[in-house]
Amino acid sequence: MGGLVIKKACILARHDPSHQDLASRFHSIYFLATPHRGADSAQLLNRVIKASMTSSGRDYINDLIPNSGAIQAINDDFRHIVQNLQLWSFYESVKTNLGVSQALIVEKDSAILGLPEERVQLLNADHRHVCKFKDPLDSNYITLRNAFVSTIDHIQRDWLAATQDQYNSTMKALAGYLVQGDLPDNDLANLLDRQLDGTCQWLTDDTEFKYWRAGDEGTPKLLWLNGKPATGKSTLAAHVVRQFYDCNLDCSYFFFKHGDKSKSSVASMLRSFAYQMASTNPHIRSEILAMHDNGVLIDADDERPLWRSVFLSRIFRTDFHQPYFWVIDALDECADFTCFLPMLAKIDKNIPLRVFMTSRPSPVIQTLLLQEKLLVSTKQVTVESSYHDIRCILEASTRFLPIDDPVACESLIAKILRKSNGCFLWVALVLKELETTHSEQQIQEVLDSVPSEMDSLYTRILDNMAMIPRNKKLAQAILRWTVCAVRPLRVEELKEAIRLDLDEVVPRLERTVETVCGHLVHIDRNSRVQIIHQTVRAFLTQDGLLSDFAIDRLREHSRLAEVCLQYLCSDELKSSRYRRRGSATRAARRSVFAEYATVYFSEHVVRSSSSNDNQIATLSSFFHTNILSWIEIVAEGGDLFFLTQTAKNLKAYMERRAKYKSPLGQQVHAISSWIQDLIYIVTTFGRPLLTSPPSIHFLIPPVCPRNSIIYRQYHEYPRCLEIVGQCELEWDDRLSCISLREFQVLAIACRDNRFVIGLSDGRIVLYHTSTCQEAGQLIHGMEAVRFLEFGSANVLLASGGRQTIALWDTTSGTKLWAVDITERLLALGFNEDDTILMATTIANRTLFWSVEDGQELENFFVSDQTEDESSTYKRPPSHAQLCGELNLLAVCYRQRPINIWDLEDRSFVGQFHKSAANVYPGPLLVAMVFNPNPDVNLAAASYQDGDLVIFDPWNQKQHAMVEANAHILAASSDGATLATGDGSGTVQIFDFETLRLLYRSTVNDFDIRAITFASNNVRFFDIRHDHCNVWEPSAIVRQTATGDGSSEYCSEAVLGDAETIEPQLLDDSQAITAMVSDGSDCLLCGKESGSIVLFEAKTGRQMQELYKHTANAAILLLEWNDRAAILASVDRASRIIVRKISSKGSDMRVVEQPLIDQSIGQAIRQVLFHSSGTMLLVSTSSFDQVWKTDGHQLAVRTTSSRQSWQWIDYSSSNQRLLLAVDGQFKWFDWKTLEERTLSTYSPVSLEDGDYPPVVNMKISSQGSVVCAHFREPPGGQGMARLRLWSASTPTAPAQDPISKHITNFDRIAKEVKTVIGFHKLLLLFLDQSGWICSISVEKTTTKKAYTRHFFIPYGWHCSGELIFAITAKGAIGLARKNGIAVFHRGLDFEDRVILDMDGEVAMSQTEPHWSSPVLENHIDSPRSGHQWDHR
Repeated sequence: MGGLVIKKACILARHDPSHQDLASRFHSIYFLATPHRGADSAQLLNRVIKASMTSSGRDYINDLIPNSGAIQAINDDFRHIVQNLQLWSFYESVKTNLGVSQALIVEKDSAILGLPEERVQLLNADHRHVCKFKDPLDSNYITLRNAFVSTIDHIQRDWLAATQDQYNSTMKALAGYLVQGDLPDNDLANLLDRQLDGTCQWLTDDTEFKYWRAGDEGTPKLLWLNGKPATGKSTLAAHVVRQFYDCNLDCSYFFFKHGDKSKSSVASMLRSFAYQMASTNPHIRSEILAMHDNGVLIDADDERPLWRSVFLSRIFRTDFHQPYFWVIDALDECADFTCFLPMLAKIDKNIPLRVFMTSRPSPVIQTLLLQEKLLVSTKQVTVESSYHDIRCILEASTRFLPIDDPVACESLIAKILRKSNGCFLWVALVLKELETTHSEQQIQEVLDSVPSEMDSLYTRILDNMAMIPRNKKLAQAILRWTVCAVRPLRVEELKEAIRLDLDEVVPRLERTVETVCGHLVHIDRNSRVQIIHQTVRAFLTQDGLLSDFAIDRLREHSRLAEVCLQYLCSDELKSSRYRRRGSATRAARRSVFAEYATVYFSEHVVRSSSSNDNQIATLSSFFHTNILSWIEIVAEGGDLFFLTQTAKNLKAYMERRAKYKSPLGQQVHAISSWIQDLIYIVTTFGRPLLTSPPSIHFLIPPVCPRNSIIYRQYHEYPRCLEIVGQCELEWDDRLSCISLREFQVLAIACRDNRFVIGLSDGRIVLYHTSTCQEAGQLIHGMEAVRFLEFGSANVLLASGGRQTIALWDTTSGTKLWAVDITERLLALGFNEDDTILMATTIANRTLFWSVEDGQELENFFVSDQTEDESSTYKRPPSHAQLCGELNLLAVCYRQRPINIWDLEDRSFVGQFHKSAANVYPGPLLVAMVFNPNPDVNLAAASYQDGDLVIFDPWNQKQHAMVEANAHILAASSDGATLATGDGSGTVQIFDFETLRLLYRSTVNDFDIRAITFASNNVRFFDIRHDHCNVWEPSAIVRQTATGDGSSEYCSEAVLGDAETIEPQLLDDSQAITAMVSDGSDCLLCGKESGSIVLFEAKTGRQMQELYKHTANAAILLLEWNDRAAILASVDRASRIIVRKISSKGSDMRVVEQPLIDQSIGQAIRQVLFHSSGTMLLVSTSSFDQVWKTDGHQLAVRTTSSRQSWQWIDYSSSNQRLLLAVDGQFKWFDWKTLEERTLSTYSPVSLEDGDYPPVVNMKISSQGSVVCAHFREPPGGQGMARLRLWSASTPTAPAQDPISKHITNFDRIAKEVKTVIGFHKLLLLFLDQSGWICSISVEKTTTKKAYTRHFFIPYGWHCSGELIFAITAKGAIGLARKNGIAVFHRGLDFEDRVILDMDGEVAMSQTEPHWSSPVLENHIDSPRSGHQWDHR
């Protein structure tokens, strides 16, 4: 009966619109003996129901009579709704015992619907037992279970078919974003392959392990398994992972390996965990994908920002529906494991995370566990616990030995067990040797001679290897590359390395590598050649090892560096400047060794001997020949980290070498210059280099500073981009200056990919960290914004003023809550997990609010601990500093010591006295900052007497002191560097711990109000007066540690002198303020001084001053008419001058008397010539005027005040003007300024009165094509738009001269920074990344596409007004400082991006070439298959 009810419910749900969502979720229905056509024994059934329910019959039983109206109606309706439903019908086959008789309650033909795709199965049961089962082995249970499994599989297949492509694409993006090196899947598979059935069970069967896994209350969340080397800990960890998977538990795992750079740091483990958790949890996946899509950078080496921004701020805020397990193997092989346990200690106890970790017995780990008060269950791998597993291995292996007697075999097993001492590795090596025996006597000889200690066993193996002289060199090379390689080499890579190393070809290396090396080396399932255990590496590299196979690390790394550089200098990497083949073709013919040599050669250089002069020569040769090809290969990999890492490694090597060798010489100077240039190439050209790797050959060298080695070495290559005029001589560390003009900048904060500044008018402006592009605005209120603090991620932002504190969600721009305050703020900050917002006020109070709802929590008072407690007067503090990472608060009172408070228990920690204790008055504190790295435990304080002091806030001991005269302090998030600013505009960068000066730059500017570092710890920002400076000094990049233990090879490094940058003094009066092409090869420019000057585009030099406005009245607008050879210039005083300018020779101009010289009285926003040059339009915010160029005024049109508008000259086609205003286009007569009755038309879809402002409009020289760029409205409400359309002459008054066939480029409109103008049939624009791009306006164009040509350095376009001009020959001029920079041959380079029908990027085809038309080369990825074809 229930089946009939379900059918009726489905029918009702499908027919009721309010239940359509529910109906769409029905997938399968299982009918168990349902009487679809009724039951012949309805009356009998009624009696059965009476008997079973001890009650009267039911009226609805009558509906079960065959062919009843109710049944027929249900069946008829149901057959119309069964589409997309899976139907299963099961019928009974055993008669039901009714007491006096037996019968089938529902016959087979009634239990079957008879519909298409219906699945019918028999159940060996009567009607009462079709859904009752004895046990899981019941055949009926199995039948139903299999049906359920089939349905679930079908659902999964459907889901995967619909989502697999998207899932794969997402995980591929996240793999590139998070993972460096291989995923741990291969390590797990290798370990499980070696595990025998029945082994490792002792651990998972252990009661303590089961309690830990179950997570019972009071059970520690951390289980630490420790044991001696080679006792099977890694296999046990793999076994634990497999059991979790078998039990359908969520698990992530990581296997540390010393010597493998990608598997020896906490940061690598955390990135891997984040990827694994994202792969199984859709909520985590979406959070991290949002980070990826928003451009949030993840530091590859620093685990703390990774932990804070990915785990604390995102992953741990996800709802976990079941416990999550982390399995960590060989924690002691992690180079920086001491920072991991404090992280675990700070995880919220409500997060259901449990950690299983293995290591050798370690007093350091034990001490850390006690210090962090981590509850831990500890298990040891004992000899006894290993015996069972070793016996399993021996029983499986002895059958391959020449021994048949079971008693002798058991005796052999017992003897090996006794000597093994629980060491699996010892057993494995002994078994390898026993495999070479042929008799029981030989077996006994081996067992008697094999030592039981591992070192003695290794010595014996090396001695045996030395007895085969012909294999000696090969064995040495294999061990050299296996022990010293930065990551394990694949077999094919090792073959090529040996070929370069020994000049020998080993075609079947995979068959010989183990036997040649005495089984100390093995090949895993992924064809990677590895040492069998880390104890082998430790043994071979120990000091004093007397063996031909001993590894001297300095010597061997020198050899590996030489081989890598030998390859990098080879002809294989050489690139012809005239090549026609694409980079994909070149990559196909590269050696398999190319990737390793390219990425890791510098790791071997930094670990090699500094006394090797041959290495200097080889490095010099590399930088002189194939350096650009090497950069291109690295960029093709999509990660420029290796360029920076190479520069840091080589810098460390050269500084160490300088202790023993003279730093003079041409080769040394060239290498040092390239080290500097590599860092600047990444910071200055990183984005365009990743977009187009081949640009390193043709586009980057010409835009580098003239004194850089890359420019001097490569700028004169044939057919390169050429730049003349105002160019840099040296690299500029100040990338940008963002000016806010009338408003004071009072606060700044940065986190991940966002930085924000607070203004005096109450606005908060958000910017992208990488591009400095404005991302939106928030309105704090009517008061100045004096405090800004981000949470652990860039989602939460706190702002503070004199009267209000507000909390914001920066992703949506929403104000979450705000509170009023009555006391002046001194400090603002979040706690470590962003659950509490904290503030310290001048009234000695520290306030706390819940981030979730703004509810004020319990606050506490602080005081000067040197003050008399009985005094009723409490002096106000002068400074306060909060540190959520350390949970500390520092408060200082005028000329008093610094008081330190613990925020966790609100207790007083102590006082720091710069001078002697209890001596008052002390020096006046002017700034203070905590080091945010908990591993450092330091703070910095600056005093009025000029001293900068480093001290420990916990014990108040002073560590270092220098004179710095700093008024502002800021620390990088990794705690490595300290930035200071003073009142004269000087920025200094120090090593935080030692106060060694790294960098100093003086800008003759206003005093510095605040400094903050970007998340990459390299870029930083300072605010002064009305602007913000963006810095990225190379000195900070070089300061970063090389990582992975390479410091042990750099211990003898000498410290270089601090880099000092002197200010470049410029005459502001000579700055270019306006520019226009004169239709030839010259550019007319207006200056801040009021001068109009002529520049030659060919050379970029100033040729002649033409005339001058009033002194110091800056020229704001220039308009040139080529037909009449007249120039209109407008200055800041609203004076307009029109003069005729004629040529006199090739480089001189004759300027005639003014045709017009008028002061308009209002700020002029636009001037526009009639195409004939006989009329001039002058436009202000409240009126427009038309003048004849002989000085007579023709017409005036007044209008209401307007903010955004632009006029376009249409006189070449219809003698009219086109006005774009309020999102609409209107037509006017040139002579009368009367509006025409032509239909008003808007080329954009306007909704809800949203009229986007017109940023720029351009019309082609022939007047045939018009472009309009509409900027995205402030706050992100609305879309940016870019539209092109053809203009035509109207033939009737009502005809619209704008074609309705508009080309929509809205997809890229947001990326358009400014529209430059038309050159022939190309519309040129600058995108946000600095690329000069074009859109073809040819009528024959069938594909919607745009083309990238060349890029402008970041510092040239990131701030201020962009002033461009295009010459008749296609050269592009850009105003720069006191001159112009002119780009020649830039349009010859083409990298086409094709858009699909919706404006999305469909593909990129990269074809720099020298002739038209463009040859299409469709490729799959925007960064693959670049083809630079010089014709």
